[in-house]
Amino acid sequence: MASVAAVAVTLAVIQDATKGKQAYGGEITMEHTYLNPMKLDQEWEDYGIGDPYVLRFNGRYYLYCSTKDWRVGIKAWSSEDLVSWQYEGLVTEEPLTEGAYAPEVVYWNGSFYMYTSPGGKGHYVLRSDNPTGPFQIETDNLGLNIDGSVFIDDDAKWYFTYAASGGIMASTMKDPYSIDVGSKLNTSLGHWTEGSMIIKRQDRYYMTYTGNHVFSRGYRVNYAVAHDSPNGIYSIPENNPIIISTNDEFNGLGHSATVLGPDMDSYYIVYHNLAGRSAEGPPVRMLNMDRLIFNGDKMSLAGPTHGIPVQAPALPVFHDVLGGAEPQGERWEHQKLVNGSAAWISSLSTDNRFTAEFNAVLTDGNVPAGSEDADFEALFSYEDGDHYRGIRVDGKDMSMSMFERAGGQEVITQSVSLPNGMDMTKHHALRIESGDHGTRVYWDGILLLSDKEMKGTAGRIGYSWSPALKPELRYTAFSNEANGSSDQDVLKQVPGTMEAIHGVQDSVERNEYAISDKETPDGSYAVTVLQDHKGLTFPVYVKEDGSYLLSAMVSNASAGARLVLDAGGERKEILLDPSWFSEESEWTKIPLGSVQLRKGPQWLSLTRKKGDVSIRYIESSLISPVAPRHDVEFTDVYGSWNLANGQAELLSEGQEGKLFGGDPRWSNYEVSFQLTATEEASGEASVLLRTSNESDFPDQVRDSFMGYELSFRNGRVILKRISYEVNEEMASGFLELEEHQPAEIKVRLEGAAIHVYANGGEDPIVSWLDPNAFLNGRVGLRTSSKGWTFSPLTVEPIEMQ
Repeated sequence: MASVAAVAVTLAVIQDATKGKQAYGGEITMEHTYLNPMKLDQEWEDYGIGDPYVLRFNGRYYLYCSTKDWRVGIKAWSSEDLVSWQYEGLVTEEPLTEGAYAPEVVYWNGSFYMYTSPGGKGHYVLRSDNPTGPFQIETDNLGLNIDGSVFIDDDAKWYFTYAASGGIMASTMKDPYSIDVGSKLNTSLGHWTEGSMIIKRQDRYYMTYTGNHVFSRGYRVNYAVAHDSPNGIYSIPENNPIIISTNDEFNGLGHSATVLGPDMDSYYIVYHNLAGRSAEGPPVRMLNMDRLIFNGDKMSLAGPTHGIPVQAPALPVFHDVLGGAEPQGERWEHQKLVNGSAAWISSLSTDNRFTAEFNAVLTDGNVPAGSEDADFEALFSYEDGDHYRGIRVDGKDMSMSMFERAGGQEVITQSVSLPNGMDMTKHHALRIESGDHGTRVYWDGILLLSDKEMKGTAGRIGYSWSPALKPELRYTAFSNEANGSSDQDVLKQVPGTMEAIHGVQDSVERNEYAISDKETPDGSYAVTVLQDHKGLTFPVYVKEDGSYLLSAMVSNASAGARLVLDAGGERKEILLDPSWFSEESEWTKIPLGSVQLRKGPQWLSLTRKKGDVSIRYIESSLISPVAPRHDVEFTDVYGSWNLANGQAELLSEGQEGKLFGGDPRWSNYEVSFQLTATEEASGEASVLLRTSNESDFPDQVRDSFMGYELSFRNGRVILKRISYEVNEEMASGFLELEEHQPAEIKVRLEGAAIHVYANGGEDPIVSWLDPNAFLNGRVGLRTSSKGWTFSPLTVEPIEMQ
């Protein structure tokens, strides 16, 4: 079982009964929590849980993972809440499943299809009638490498993605057993890329993918977004990677899967961390889960969390497993509709905004083909027998329609044919999302109906059906969340990122804010605060006591505005100085200053004092003061170096070496050093600045860190911004180095600005203001030539003006 302290966070709020909304600002109490990593019953011994995948079916979750090398069978666990897991045993014992890699399961029209590549030697498809098996092999070896994943689009077309060097491959599928020739997508981690998965949310395709090697500390998860097609061109957002940690205690994070939360609105991502190497050689890994948060095209993570209490997924307001039985007891009422039909109606009512799910086997198969008496209805927004809305599944013409009944009249607003071949004697799920955005209806997870004019209306939910059908009712539930509304209240992690749109508290209709995605480079929504003394408020969880740097991504049009930051009992007024803004971008991440925060749940707010301000997100990072002027001790040494006499020289020509030292929590500092080139110098010599998440492993991208690189090569000085596979030259200057003559170099990192000086000069030879700056990190050296000599790196603090 997972570690569970309890499963919900209660926000103490003041209810506005007239609007059903909430005014925030009270005490935050965490009642139900879990911890990462999780330890489950009956994990593979000395192997754990790697490559986790979670299927949601009939209101329950099923977890599958890779099989330990040279063992046969695939293990599974089930859960109602994504936290407490029950071991279900081996769901298959087929001999060909020896060492099965990354099994994934999809449900379609009565069958569960499992895709896995045993021993990494090509894929097989297995089938079962149940999520817990037994699964039986249905195909020959289909090849296609490893880590196959199936996505079913809203038009019921199937797609298969899988791993490859240099990027994820994607194929169309003729049926669950037939995979067409694939093409390589632009979703790449610059080297071996694996562990892909696609979800579709609000007409956007989100792909997650991982790499580069399971034994690397820098194993990580990226995501990409597409609007047109699951196998077309993706945009790669700037906030990648979304899952990474290279700390000694928590590293090698990757191979993720995404699943809808119990409230049917939130999304959670499961992934593993590397715990070590087993006695037999394979990796030992552990299960982790964190909350995903969405803002337009942008997806971010409330984490990765490790060793701290995390609020467990919220459960529905109402749910009943039913299990095929007719509704009864206190949860349901038997009523008669005006049209004469009988109905079962829930005792509880939804709010105006809600998501409801109805699971059922619609008929026992005894209804004659083409019968007029084959209607099944899922009801919602029910006031009485003559005022309600519903989704009608017509078993005669295999269609589905959305209707509204009032005043003795029924109006059908939309109709659509069901996917080809639907079998009404099999399990099917209807999910209805309704709110200010309109109403959307999903059939077995694919969007079939959408009516923007049918705004959400409070009411009860229920069932009605033709007498001849004899349906088997199953899991039925609703929550008062829809369209991502639950992202608003979830505790944001500090350190971490808070999207501005999730800090707007119930006042948009009073013209205090403007929300738009028209001017943002990443397709996210920005918030413009239109009135003084109005702002953004967030419930947050602070990981540990300490000093935290807060920064905000604001529009350049916000220059000159004044803000007030309230956090940790401190109040700071900030002038958005025009000199802090980049001229190369419409948006700049501005440091707002540091605050002392205590561990635990609390509130954080940013308020406009004077002047219009537009904000995309707020970022927080743990910082530590830089000691007075001192030489850096290199604590991480990669490659063969001579570090005698306080100098650093590479010993092996052509074999790259890297050195890292200092504290990743350092923010503003000045670095001084001497660089000497000998006649043997070739290639380039580099100093690394504000680096974090460093990794060294042969089978990964060369630039395995996040931060800046200042390189000296052939008379040029080049400043690069690096985030693993993304290496961008941002600015450059000129400096001729004479052989055996030390060059005096000084670099100032102050806020988002970087200035490089040489040989005592007052004017910088390189200057750049990063609009999306790395604001903290340590220092290092890098070269592949033994002809360079570095003096000690001397670091001293800079007080932010």
